[in-house]
Amino acid sequence: MIEYEWFHLKSENRSGNKVLDILHPNFKEFGKSGEVYYKADIDQIRLDNDDYKISDFEECSLSEDCILCTYTLFNKTNNTITNRSSIWKYYENDWKLLFHQGTVKY
Repeated sequence: MIEYEWFHLKSENRSGNKVLDILHPNFKEFGKSGEVYYKADIDQIRLDNDDYKISDFEECSLSEDCILCTYTLFNKTNNTITNRSSIWKYYENDWKLLFHQGTVKY
C-alpha cells in the first residue's frame, strides 16, 4: 500500500490533479490544518508540491477490502513532521483512498 500513499504525495500527481483518480467517491480528509476536505474540494484547491519522506509505515487489514495505513511524514520542504493515517477501500477493481488524516507531530 505504500506505493498508493506515495502516489498521492508525488508533486507530479498533485499538480496535475491525477490524485483525484485514486480518491474514493466518498473521500474525506481531516487536514493537518484542521480543515475538512471532500473529493470535490480536492479538485478546487491547490495542493502543495513539497518534498516528503515516509517513515514508520504500517498496514493493518480492517477487512478483506479495507486497509488502514499509518506513518510519519517528514516534509523536507518546510521541516514539519506529521502523523498520517489513511483508510484504503477496494472499489471498482482498484484501491481508493476513502479517508485520510494528518496531525502535526511537532
